[in-house]
Amino acid sequence: MTTPAAGRAWKEWLPVVSFAVMLIGAILAGGGYIAQLQDNTRRIAALESKTDSRDDKLNTISDRTARIEAKLEVLVPTQRPVQP
Repeated sequence: MTTPAAGRAWKEWLPVVSFAVMLIGAILAGGGYIAQLQDNTRRIAALESKTDSRDDKLNTISDRTARIEAKLEVLVPTQRPVQP
């Protein structure tokens, strides 16, 4: 007669154990989502920083090119059209 009682004992704990397993799985999945979100945030910040520095370099190059063009316009006289 002890066998049926022992059989019921683990069946009584089955909902509690399954809920605990489900809760642990949800916590682990949530932690994975949070880690992925933090990684994506870090990557976006790095890309924005890289884009800002690239824009600064392009502005510097553009300014230097404009100065060089201005100097060339002063040094090289404008050519007049040849009259026949």
